[in-house]
Amino acid sequence: MRILFVVGNLGDYHVPRYEALLDLASMRGDDVYLVEIFGKSSVYAFPQDRRVQFFEREPARSVTLINDATDAGGHWVKVAVGLSDAVRQFAPHVVVTLGYHTSYSMWLCILKVLYRRFFLIYMSDSKADDGKRYRAKEWLKRTIVRRFDGALVAGEKHRAYARSLGIPFARSRVGFDVIDVEYFSQRSEAARNSGSDVRAKFGLPPRYCVCVSRFVPRKNVDVVIEAYFQSGLYKIGQSLVLIGQGRCRDRLLQQVAKLGLNAHVVILDSIKNLDMPAVYALAEFAVLASKFDQWGLCINEAFAAGCPAIVTRTCGVAGELVADGINGFIVEPGDVHMLADRMKLLGFDLRLRGRFAEKARSAAGDWTPILFASNLMDLSASIVTDANNT
Repeated sequence: MRILFVVGNLGDYHVPRYEALLDLASMRGDDVYLVEIFGKSSVYAFPQDRRVQFFEREPARSVTLINDATDAGGHWVKVAVGLSDAVRQFAPHVVVTLGYHTSYSMWLCILKVLYRRFFLIYMSDSKADDGKRYRAKEWLKRTIVRRFDGALVAGEKHRAYARSLGIPFARSRVGFDVIDVEYFSQRSEAARNSGSDVRAKFGLPPRYCVCVSRFVPRKNVDVVIEAYFQSGLYKIGQSLVLIGQGRCRDRLLQQVAKLGLNAHVVILDSIKNLDMPAVYALAEFAVLASKFDQWGLCINEAFAAGCPAIVTRTCGVAGELVADGINGFIVEPGDVHMLADRMKLLGFDLRLRGRFAEKARSAAGDWTPILFASNLMDLSASIVTDANNT
């Protein structure tokens, strides 16, 4: 079986997933070809070290169509020509693409109709409660999604949403949003053994909880700050570390000052993904208080580092990776008092944190690149086999 893997930009998160896919395909005697549309990311400002390392090894059967552009858009003639050439030359049985509404995914839908030689699978972490849904827009999505033969999605809530768009359960699998758990686990253990050096390197306080999030309204970072204040954790020497960038930064700084928390809240613009295990390793717990989040990979990372978490019900990880009262807490979005109460529980109760941390590590082990690769290969083989039997 030949699989063509298409992604806008092969960022650090995608590299371990794709490498696991390569390894599994090699074991099975299958062939995989990578098409990266753009050589730069429009989302991540920090260097994508794993991507650089991956392409420095000059992987076989891989191509970047436009090296000096980002995935923000444009260059669609070059993209269309490049994808057309890749499909003709590689002659895939299955094409796997990121998203169902990206411009390159739409072009792949056109190529599927023109060539009628491959099956098309999209990868997505969309779910039904990702903000307000509009009937006309959902109708348009269903019209597009029905051009696809299957979907690899984040979790069961995401499978349900894919089904509402026209992908039967038999043609969807979970495992899209995974991380390199082994890497995070090993690096976090090393960080714990050199805690003073890590704190000095990144300017981290002796005790802290952490929120890794973009500083935009949807992420509710202001709610985290207010809940931290109400929890009283600053009174026992536990700081709040915020890691992110965004247009709300100045407003958040003003809020911190107004609450008298300047000495207790640390804001870091960004830390490279390869360094994040150390930050999670020394944190007592993580918080993701978004109005909604399609998944929340920062929680995968925290769990792999043995750091429990508090998340809102509308985050994709809630109920999938995070089990309320088992390895973390699930709260209602915007409920400051509920979040403050859960922060206080984790901040004050060492035994509770230890129990949650152990369960968090265990849960993270179920969401690895191997899950991504095996479920994607299983889905691809199932679609091809079903077609051959009809």
